[in-house]
Amino acid sequence: MKFAIVHSAGFKEVGEEGLAREQKMVEIAHKHGMRIYGPNCQGIQNSDPEISAYANFTFVPMKPGNISIIAQGGGMGELLKLHLHNVGIGHRLYCSYGNECDLTMPEMLEYFGQDEGTRVIMMQTESFKDPAAFLEAASKITPHKPILAMKCGRTAEGSVAVSSHTGSLIDQNAMTRAMYKKAGVVEFTDSDQMIKAAIALSTQDAPRGKRIGLITNTGGPGIQAVDTAISEGLELATWSDTGKERLTRDLYAEASTGNPVDVVATAGPDHYFAAMDTLLKETETDMVMVFFVTAPFVDLDAIATRIEEAAASSTKPVVVVVETIARWGALIDRIRAAGVPVYEFPEDGVRSLGAMHRYAVLRDREESAAPELETDRAAADKLLARYKGMDTYLSQVDAFALLEAYRIPVPRIAAAGGEADLADASAVVGFPCVLKVDSAEVVHKSDEGGVVLGLADLDELSSAFAAMQKKFSAVDAGFVVQEQAPAGKELIIGASEAPGLGSLVMFGLGGIFVEVMKDVAFSVAPLSIPEAREMMREIKGFSLLEGTRGETGIDLAAVEEMLLRVSRLVADHPSIVEMDLNPVFARPDGATAVDVRIRVRQDRPA
Repeated sequence: MKFAIVHSAGFKEVGEEGLAREQKMVEIAHKHGMRIYGPNCQGIQNSDPEISAYANFTFVPMKPGNISIIAQGGGMGELLKLHLHNVGIGHRLYCSYGNECDLTMPEMLEYFGQDEGTRVIMMQTESFKDPAAFLEAASKITPHKPILAMKCGRTAEGSVAVSSHTGSLIDQNAMTRAMYKKAGVVEFTDSDQMIKAAIALSTQDAPRGKRIGLITNTGGPGIQAVDTAISEGLELATWSDTGKERLTRDLYAEASTGNPVDVVATAGPDHYFAAMDTLLKETETDMVMVFFVTAPFVDLDAIATRIEEAAASSTKPVVVVVETIARWGALIDRIRAAGVPVYEFPEDGVRSLGAMHRYAVLRDREESAAPELETDRAAADKLLARYKGMDTYLSQVDAFALLEAYRIPVPRIAAAGGEADLADASAVVGFPCVLKVDSAEVVHKSDEGGVVLGLADLDELSSAFAAMQKKFSAVDAGFVVQEQAPAGKELIIGASEAPGLGSLVMFGLGGIFVEVMKDVAFSVAPLSIPEAREMMREIKGFSLLEGTRGETGIDLAAVEEMLLRVSRLVADHPSIVEMDLNPVFARPDGATAVDVRIRVRQDRPA
């Protein structure tokens, strides 16, 4: 026997005794060449008529389909299957993997990706046992097959206290989002929306672009569809002169030929076909949604037939929203059987198209490896070796030296242990200069009076030093004198450990605003050039960086390079568990990291 499915509970989910029992079971199985699936799981299903595997506790009938489901929790897995069943749609493969003691979720995912009968994969997870293995498996699948995923437990607070801005902003949700983004997985926070998107992707290809055409036979739902489209990041398509002329010619005079196209309530079969055919042939239209109220005074069967014919004539995705009663349920079944997804609300139809677009963007993005960068890695290795076995923060001088080793622009800096060092330190950095406290006990230096700017000469520096030395006499503190860098827009670039995955890099608006506005983006290190560019454009404040209302924009290329270099630094040195470059002063002619905080920890390799 090669495999065993263990449904039983009472293993690691109940504590140490259960964990020991689980480990012993795996040990015995491996001794006899057996793999264990589970425990604490529902089991598997395969709807292929030649296999018909049904190891499951519930009684949702198996109907062949092309949507496959991977769920850590059996209850959520059943919810996904049941909803598909209730709208007459089958599934292909199903696995509820529970504790994942031996056979792993990435192994199952890889099998689903290779299965020719699976067109779409839906996933529900509660945790990732091996994030790196998941990332590798998913990245191989998403270029040719969509993975739609939802993680439960997104709001749980982390158990480890962190002191950096980046660390405080990273939670399991941020890590999961970054991992999904890098792998090309479409993320959902709502199971109903994920199911509806899977239905759309199970019968149609993803759109080429984000321009949507809307058709309705009543006004209100069309307006709602417009609002939803904009919130989904879609654009309303516009029609060519030829398209406008055809709509005007083929629809009732009372019809609206804008977007949405309102064919009016009395529209018949040929009106629907004309509207759909016109929009689908427009080069500026990438997808179409049709809203259809089943009015009793028109030929509904004929309308359904013409909708099916129009949809079949194009490779562009079409979804239909039918507002009706149970009497016309067979009408909905007919349209679905023709491969056209049918929904109850306009929001559902538009969101499904929006999800298809998100997948297309992820699938079609430029693929490239992290670039090779000129660095002095030997100097960085030597510096970090001095901290081996420690859990501490680098001194300011060492932190700046580490950045310099990776060619990250920083101001000149010099340590000042006492007043006697000030003259030599100021000679190194010049005036005007900045005085800073340097202590692991002082987290936010500017908030605690540990930064004095604009010191014009040695007298001002000496006076500021005496005051700061007195202020921080109760803590273990040193001091540094730093060149005052030219001001610019304040950004933050940071990194924090992501257990099992490496490190996450963060980018956003910096200075004192980072924890207030939290306008940040995350990605998994190391970054490729397209990933760095995408991160920068992901924040809501990106237009401020480009330059708006007469303001000059920043040097985006310089910031992009800094992101790449930070990501390479933390990828090369996993002992770095937290890093903040905050603020980074970004100007039209470059960018400089003017303050840095770097923590290393002994339980990660240097």
